[in-house]
Amino acid sequence: MSISSVDIFKKVVIENGYEFNDNDDGWVTYGYDIMKDSINGNKSSKWTSYNIKDNRWSFRFSKAGYGSLLSNVAKIEGMGVLPLLGALLSTASEQEDEENETDDVYDVIFEEVKEKCKYYKILNYNGTDYVSYSCADSSYKGKIGFMVAEGFGYISHFPPE
Repeated sequence: MSISSVDIFKKVVIENGYEFNDNDDGWVTYGYDIMKDSINGNKSSKWTSYNIKDNRWSFRFSKAGYGSLLSNVAKIEGMGVLPLLGALLSTASEQEDEENETDDVYDVIFEEVKEKCKYYKILNYNGTDYVSYSCADSSYKGKIGFMVAEGFGYISHFPPE
């Protein structure tokens, strides 16, 4: 499946247990198991956003305290326990991920993309550099970028220009 519109984005994230958080400045944001906090801001170890203006999406995963979070991510079409993004990008391994339960989701997805896709170049979005890859066998259009900041791993889609 390819995330090609805000409707498809919402369908995919809602079906995989994410809940609506906010619609701010063109970004529609969902979180997984959100802890609501009106004073300090809502908290989640996994966030995802879709930019309606330029059809760009992004996932943000906490790099700390993962442990068995892989057991909580999506089971997609009988492929076993898979990282949501890896399944969406058609890069996820079909083997069971039980041996990876101590890895964090960001690292598992990043390693999978590095193995199956080709390095493209460093792309910059709003002053932040991402290492990007082109995945010829995937159904989405554009490049996939990765970066880490302040304890979070970011995976972002860069639509074709």
